[in-house]
Amino acid sequence: MINLMPPDMKEQIKFAKFNRVLVRYLQLVVVVSLALGAVFGGAIYWIGQQTTVATADAADKQATITQLNKEFVPQAKAAAGRLNAIKFVQSSQTHFSQVIADIAKVIPNGVTIDTLTLTGQDNVPVTVAITADSYNDALAFRNALITSPRIAGADLESITTNDSKLYQANVVIAFKPGEAR
Repeated sequence: MINLMPPDMKEQIKFAKFNRVLVRYLQLVVVVSLALGAVFGGAIYWIGQQTTVATADAADKQATITQLNKEFVPQAKAAAGRLNAIKFVQSSQTHFSQVIADIAKVIPNGVTIDTLTLTGQDNVPVTVAITADSYNDALAFRNALITSPRIAGADLESITTNDSKLYQANVVIAFKPGEAR
């Protein structure tokens, strides 16, 4: 087909087609921009709401923490003070059961302890009264005490016998420093 239109008219038709395409693209850009604006606006609103809720929740929890600190910190400090007092008393007390258990480990057969007075003082010797089946058992008790890791030395003070053929003996014990507890 032969186009007999004047060149000015041809040019105007060409630019009219470009204008229609441009207007459609502009309409599309406006619609997309409005949609993106709505999405971003909604997101900003939702984030604002979430921030408000999180801030209120954090404030409530901080108030709860403050209240609990007011209630429980003094109680915890008092309990810690009592615990420290108990630890101090426990560490300064003598534990005679351990001393007696160590002495009991070395007692030979045929010997019984009649009296043992522990004072908890390392520098004061202790006298142990025993009853032994024989003279050798009384000597064995003295020798066995020396093997105890707590005892620095042991000496026989006296050995006597009675009518029942049992031997009564007194043994003096000296403890190593720090071991009478």
